[in-house]
Amino acid sequence: MTPLDLLITSPLLILGVGSLALLMVAAFTNSNRATGIGAAMVIVGAMLPLLLQPSTGPVFPLPGQEGHLMQASPYTNVAIILLLGMSLLCLPLVAPYFNRLTTQDAVSAHKPEIYVLLTLSLTGMVAFITSAHLLTLYVALELMSFPLYILASIVRDDAKSSESGLKYYVLGSMASGLMLYGISLLYAGLGTLSFSGIFTALNTYAETPVILIGVTLTLLGTLFKLSVVPFHMWTPDVYEGAPTPVTAIMGALPKVAAFVVLVRLLSGPFVALDEFWQPALAWLAVASMVAGSAMAIVQTSLKRLLAYSTIANVGFVMVGVVAANALGASGTLTYIAIYGVTTLGLFAAVMASGLTTVDDLKGLAARSKWLAATFMVLLFSLAGIPPLAGFMAKLGVFSAAVAAGLNYLAVAGLLASVIALFYSLWLIKVMY
Repeated sequence: MTPLDLLITSPLLILGVGSLALLMVAAFTNSNRATGIGAAMVIVGAMLPLLLQPSTGPVFPLPGQEGHLMQASPYTNVAIILLLGMSLLCLPLVAPYFNRLTTQDAVSAHKPEIYVLLTLSLTGMVAFITSAHLLTLYVALELMSFPLYILASIVRDDAKSSESGLKYYVLGSMASGLMLYGISLLYAGLGTLSFSGIFTALNTYAETPVILIGVTLTLLGTLFKLSVVPFHMWTPDVYEGAPTPVTAIMGALPKVAAFVVLVRLLSGPFVALDEFWQPALAWLAVASMVAGSAMAIVQTSLKRLLAYSTIANVGFVMVGVVAANALGASGTLTYIAIYGVTTLGLFAAVMASGLTTVDDLKGLAARSKWLAATFMVLLFSLAGIPPLAGFMAKLGVFSAAVAAGLNYLAVAGLLASVIALFYSLWLIKVMY
């Protein structure tokens, strides 16, 4: 291993070793404070090597780099810094929520382990982002997912939490199984699983039905994590049943990893099949934008409403992914950064208010004008109202679609934004 290889893999190594160290801290001290501080130190430590890595390089491995299982680039480095930065914002949400639980629920939740599971999942996310081989990608997906399954059901005496964890696990395992089957089909059709090998093979040989089915199923695992329609059915139930800090984690962090991987797959190994995947993903983006925005209007639970808002925003980000150009790649990263921070802010506001339904928001402005104002700003940003950050995010992905000649995607996005604005204004009306 060269010094550069060690530098590239150091964030992953720090997170992996740090997770094991945190497990020992949690086991021997049973201290939420010590484990939480340790988790923050591990995450910050994983961010530091990223600042020392080369500032140039390809988004995906070039032909000839057949032996590479992982590869870093400026795009992946920025994505990992963004991911780890968001995870630091998640840490302060954990203790206040579980301190408010009943004594029995608080004991059953095993709070210190939450920080360990978070860093383990982050280890999988970093490996997922930097994968350059489909088997590495699959193993990283599982390492990212299993801690999230446990986190969703971390309050064992809460029936909703247990149900959400079980549902997430069963459906997630099905998606992972189909993805693994797709990977096996690609190996049967192409004889390689490395990104560079697939890139070369697809530019050399004609695609066959086996290869097309393999590509479809391989992408399915990532689309499931993103909650893209029609792979979104688990999202409202899991978001509602999981503890609110866990919902915030699931709503932001896996989306960063999954979108970066999707961009790398479509701009790298699968770029030769753009005529196959681009129309399909474009219609999935439209369905996600419209269905997510429309379904959010009829929700009475705040967490279910935010779940459908997540589905809609995933559709907006997909516009940048489908554009498959430089504007789309940068717009995707910008959108998920703004969306992630805004989503974490909304879940923090839900936690601070202690409210669970839309009706509970009635009169919030009279009881807490600052909390109501925070809700309003975050909702307007998520809806894309200028001059807030959400407007710039949507402008970026819509501009990418227009530059790629996909004007219908930009128009569909504008119409979905109007629908999303409706439920944002509805919530603000209820508060004021």
